Amino acid sequence: MKLLLLLILVCLGAIPLYSQSKNDTFSVYFDLDIPTLDSKGQRFIDQLYADKKINRKAPIAIVGYADFIASEDYNLLLSQKRADFVKNYLSKFDLNLNEIRTVVGRGEVKRKDTTDKPQGVAKDRRVDIVMEYEKVYKRKLISDRGDMTVVMRPKELTEVPPSTNDPGFEIENIPVGKSYILKNIYFPMGRHFPKQASDEDLQTLLTAMKENPMMEISVEGHVCCISNVEDAFDLDSRQMDLSENRARFIFEYLKARGIDASRIRYKGFGKSRPIYVNEETPEQASINRRVEVRIIKK
Repeated sequence: MKLLLLLILVCLGAIPLYSQSKNDTFSVYFDLDIPTLDSKGQRFIDQLYADKKINRKAPIAIVGYADFIASEDYNLLLSQKRADFVKNYLSKFDLNLNEIRTVVGRGEVKRKDTTDKPQGVAKDRRVDIVMEYEKVYKRKLISDRGDMTVVMRPKELTEVPPSTNDPGFEIENIPVGKSYILKNIYFPMGRHFPKQASDEDLQTLLTAMKENPMMEISVEGHVCCISNVEDAFDLDSRQMDLSENRARFIFEYLKARGIDASRIRYKGFGKSRPIYVNEETPEQASINRRVEVRIIKK
């Protein structure tokens, strides 16, 4: 009876029929400081396609990495360029490009001890091609993100809000409806828990909220260097919700220290409101990767 019911569900399309149910990850490697694949790497992808290991049966995630050589911002851009190159290379195959759901650079692979590796780590200079078969089964189980979906895609440079780095900055001087950047909030790459060096800016915001009991704010998270996805990957939550979680951290920080939750809103905008639409330098990437506080009421 159970077998008959399963067959009926498959025929009705309620359960997709795929031979593969686990994700497969294939890594292709890059030369030092190079964002493009050499002929060996291209042949590797060609063979994956010929062997039907890259196919039309599931969503595809393309995730780029770099080793620790150079700065974090530079490595983030380099890893994104590597991911973009692989996506563009896959476009020559007979694939449904709409199924490439994630194209993201995660920056450098963190290592505790690099003293004996002056030339970097070759296996960290890679792009992972992930066939996300598990998402085929879980697709209908993912909760609706509701107001987290952002449609706005500005084509021109957005005005850069003032920041806590500006000389003479005072929260009280920000007009209602305007925002400012928490410039000294430092998040590790791909994480939503800030570094200890962020405490001063967080304390400044907390003090302003206590001294101005009528003030209401919106905390807005933004990320850089992603394409074809609403948000960046969060290594802590293991979900594509990094900008939301960074904004939520600040919400939770204030609430835990006595600020009424009704005075704080938070939202993640992904890369839907970039200062620079296409980052071309580490500085532009850094500007896009920000948390803003918008004054709702005073």
